[in-house]
Amino acid sequence: MENEIKRVYSGSVINAEYIGSVLANNGIQFLIRNFQEESLCAGWAANTIKGGASVYVFTKDFDKAMLILDEINAAELKEE
Repeated sequence: MENEIKRVYSGSVINAEYIGSVLANNGIQFLIRNFQEESLCAGWAANTIKGGASVYVFTKDFDKAMLILDEINAAELKEE
């Protein structure tokens, strides 16, 4: 069960890459699944509006990752 993963983000590839860098800076291992790139490698193009990427973390890190993402969202709301 320690190798189970949970999704913490789904949306644009750019945001997924940013979230991955923030998680890495906080010592959290992550996986980005880029559906657009996967489809191109398979020989067809996915019809995704948002770019189609998801970020996953190990279940043991899920709560910590979600707290970090909440802090990011709160900081962005303050800037607006």
